[in-house]
Amino acid sequence: MDITKSRAWKAAEWDYSAIQADIQMAPLWGPPSLEGILKRLQSIIRHCPQFYPAILELGIRRLRQKGNRGAERMMEKGFRLMMELADLPPSEDDIDSILESLENIWRFDISMRLLKIFSEHNSLSALQHDSMAHAAARLGEIEVALRHIDEAVKLEPGNNNFWANKGWYYLMKGELDEADQALSKAYQFKKGDPVVEGNIGILKYLRRAGGTYWDYLERPLDRDRIDRLADSEKWEQVTDFCDDFNACRIEAFAQSTFLKGGKDRSLLSEVLSTLRPFFKFVSRVDSSGIFLNEDIGRMKKYFKPIMHKFIFKFGDVDREMMENLFESLQIYYGFLATRQIVDEAEFADLQKTILKIKDELLEKMELYNAVRHDSAVSEKKKEKLREKLFEGDHAWPHI
Repeated sequence: MDITKSRAWKAAEWDYSAIQADIQMAPLWGPPSLEGILKRLQSIIRHCPQFYPAILELGIRRLRQKGNRGAERMMEKGFRLMMELADLPPSEDDIDSILESLENIWRFDISMRLLKIFSEHNSLSALQHDSMAHAAARLGEIEVALRHIDEAVKLEPGNNNFWANKGWYYLMKGELDEADQALSKAYQFKKGDPVVEGNIGILKYLRRAGGTYWDYLERPLDRDRIDRLADSEKWEQVTDFCDDFNACRIEAFAQSTFLKGGKDRSLLSEVLSTLRPFFKFVSRVDSSGIFLNEDIGRMKKYFKPIMHKFIFKFGDVDREMMENLFESLQIYYGFLATRQIVDEAEFADLQKTILKIKDELLEKMELYNAVRHDSAVSEKKKEKLREKLFEGDHAWPHI
């Protein structure tokens, strides 16, 4: 019997669609709890063990939390079931969707594994060779990446994205002439493409400074340029400049952590999903207009008012989120200290600051959460409590 025609499969499809609908309606009804989604996915799998969409989604969500071998095995099981039960072969869009989800959480190792499974019985498309190349490059296997991107280019020689990626991999090797040739080809196919122009900008920097793409991510900060732009009130350029540096530092951290493997790799997704929204929040409340997440001295100086504002603004903040944030900040700044991007003594001072006020902040968070959504408590009483807990920091839009 074809399992996809069974009553259990049809029921699973219905329940899975209901979960997706609830997620899409989050702006109106509020987001469903993560715990609730996990339980509903587990229920679907319990009643229809072959329903691979739920298996794959549960695997991704578990990897986002604290990935473990169980989640990795679940991804492989769901992928094999998809190959067995979906249209033969599974559509490129379906596979690309899975790979994109894995890339977003930096599990390129699993992307590589799934693509190898697929390639055992099917020819890889140009896009799949491109995905294999990206995964290989993140795993430090640049020669493998170049072989796959060459296959992608052979299949689609006019695709500027593939040529841009080929240039990127040569930048990783520090082979700048080869990178120049590939990027020139990409530019020829699509002038003005931001990815191509970004890679050409990196090439120009490496021509001057030497090194590889990895050195570029950890390049010295050009504060003089920021000051010149700020003095000229070119604030949009200041923002773009700072955003680029922040993104490079995060990428350098993620790449280094990913290559360590093991527990570090399994925790990476959760650390990144904690740091990114936090730093985005800090940039909005930073009155200087020049937020660089490597400004550890500024982070230490204003850590308490920043956290007061954070607790006040985020209605779903809880103890686990706060603990994850404290831990993630120390992991990230610890990495920057090992790279001498921040001073080790300043990193030690930030650690002491977090340790000193951690319990105080957790207590304030729990006291405020107790009345935050309580309609029986008047707004006047809530504001009085906010003044006491947050020392007036919540009332000001900036620090």
